[in-house]
Amino acid sequence: MDYKEYFLPYAAEIDVFLRHFFQQKIKEAKRITPIAAGMWEHFQNFIAGGKRIRGGLVKLGYECLGGVDEKKILPVSAAVEIVHGALLAHDDIIDQSELRHGHPTIHKQYENYHQAHYQKGLPIRYGENMAIVVGILAEYEAVSLVNQSQFLPQLKVQAINELCRFLEETGYGEGLDVDLAQREEIKEKEVLTIHSLKTAQYTFAGPLKIGGILAGADEAQLKRFEDYGMPVGIAFQLQDDILGMFGTEEKTGKPADDDIKEGKNTLLYTQALKSGTASQQKRLKSLWGKKDITPKELEEARRIIKDTDSLAYSQNLAFELVKKGKKAVSKITKNRELQEVFLSLADFVIGREK
Repeated sequence: MDYKEYFLPYAAEIDVFLRHFFQQKIKEAKRITPIAAGMWEHFQNFIAGGKRIRGGLVKLGYECLGGVDEKKILPVSAAVEIVHGALLAHDDIIDQSELRHGHPTIHKQYENYHQAHYQKGLPIRYGENMAIVVGILAEYEAVSLVNQSQFLPQLKVQAINELCRFLEETGYGEGLDVDLAQREEIKEKEVLTIHSLKTAQYTFAGPLKIGGILAGADEAQLKRFEDYGMPVGIAFQLQDDILGMFGTEEKTGKPADDDIKEGKNTLLYTQALKSGTASQQKRLKSLWGKKDITPKELEEARRIIKDTDSLAYSQNLAFELVKKGKKAVSKITKNRELQEVFLSLADFVIGREK
């Protein structure tokens, strides 16, 4: 079974669940204040669409350990997708991103709202503050959804603990990312640590483990999910960074110069500085983080990354990490169809264009 055959039908079910969930939250919030209802409306629009891979991985981890009740696991899958949206809302503020999947980010939506309706205060501060609140609200509701699921209390406690654990590690990774942006010298190990904490845990390993926990997995079984999820998750971020530098807005949904304007901590950058000539290093440093970079300068930075073999280095590392993750699949499950889902998903990670 190809990963699309597995994830896409379930993504539609997650979307139906979320639609009813948001309708209920908006209805409840309207009784309190229209501002509260608006927060849910903004968040609902923000996380609409997508492959719902994280939610699908919750189900995959559950089924690998013998879980069969899709109705029981569905709210938990939706909870993980809500967490994903909350983290993106906060990450967009930190990165000062204005677009996500081709649409304004939550803080940008609220900034625009302020400009249209208010005279007092700063639109940018209003936008950021509201997006912070929306993200926190969503995270609380995600925990509540897991708690309201129909699993045994002790399993729900373990699942919530795992959810909180990978949220904590995501926070550590975000903090390291923010700090590294202020440094002159960045090491490859630090970049990969960020990828491990910020992406691999909550995008792959964490969702798989939550699903496994709710099916009664033991520590050895959960470790096998990590053996797959951590290398594949790091590869996912490496490919994300490649797309952020070499992709197009039409495919990625964000401006092609976003990552370089942000001065994003990527392996593409650190490796180019490591292997480039003195003149290449100097020029790339002058372009990295430049807010008014021109299309010509962007192409120059891309050329330096290619000429220093930094692009090839990231691509090869991603390939090797996916290869490593695939080796864990036969130990996770003996079900051939589920094995194919894991394997085809890993191939998608390094082959995707958005």
